[in-house]
Amino acid sequence: MARQVLTLVIVLLIFGVLVPWYKGFTLLQPLIVMAYAMMALLFVAPAASEFWSAVAEPVSAGSVLARISSIVGYGWGFAMVMLATAMVTLNVAYRSQRVLSPAWPFLAAAVLFSLTASGAVAVVCALLARRFSAAMAKAVVRAFFLLTLFGLAFGSRLLPDAWQIFLADHSTRRAITSLAWQGSVVCAVLTLLGLLLLLRGSGTKSQPAAP
Repeated sequence: MARQVLTLVIVLLIFGVLVPWYKGFTLLQPLIVMAYAMMALLFVAPAASEFWSAVAEPVSAGSVLARISSIVGYGWGFAMVMLATAMVTLNVAYRSQRVLSPAWPFLAAAVLFSLTASGAVAVVCALLARRFSAAMAKAVVRAFFLLTLFGLAFGSRLLPDAWQIFLADHSTRRAITSLAWQGSVVCAVLTLLGLLLLLRGSGTKSQPAAP
């Protein structure tokens, strides 16, 4: 427990203080703000992979909903604390006549997308852990994140020019805001469907991993 708290404090200091201090006004770029918001998934996924080990028998619908809510609240809440701390640091380090913050419509879309995506990832990881194992759920999530990072890092070199132009056109604040609203709807639907599947099988825990 103490190690986990220390890790969270270090992460908060890095992304809430050091990064905005170093990045300055570029912290307000839409992709960076969205990256902060989506950091919630990095905390939700591992916790949700261990979903069934923290739910006592007999498993009830109430315990499933409470556990999902606590996982999403933990991951999403910490990401929002990091984002808020980063904005405070930016305003303290680079004082201006106005409050430095992302445009409110964009910020609202990013925050909502972060919340709904956290819910979707939580139920998907819980379903994977029940069907296979916690280790399998973590492996799938890690592979997805690694592929995403690989695409962000090397996509500009590997993708055809037409795709790069398409991505550039959809990297503006207005485009990202629209995609975030649409993504929020999709993730909300996935969360509800995932919860229905979890509640249907709430009487059983995760299956043992195959030898």
